[in-house]
Amino acid sequence: MDEVSRNFAAVLHRWRKEGGLKESVAAEELGVSSATWGHWETGARFPSAKHLCALSVYTGIPVQHFFCPNRHLCPFHQEN
Repeated sequence: MDEVSRNFAAVLHRWRKEGGLKESVAAEELGVSSATWGHWETGARFPSAKHLCALSVYTGIPVQHFFCPNRHLCPFHQEN
């Protein structure tokens, strides 16, 4: 798995765990299968542009932050 996939998978997994959601619930709310969500979290597959945008809206995470291992050190990070 490359660094981009690893960072994306880690951010998505951390977001779900911090929110206390099961994979199946997150997948259903986003409109994808549990298997698809699981592949994204493990880095086995990467979402399409359409799903990446939907994930950003669903999670509240800006798209560019999915690619930073530490959002606070991300060059795109903005304090709210």
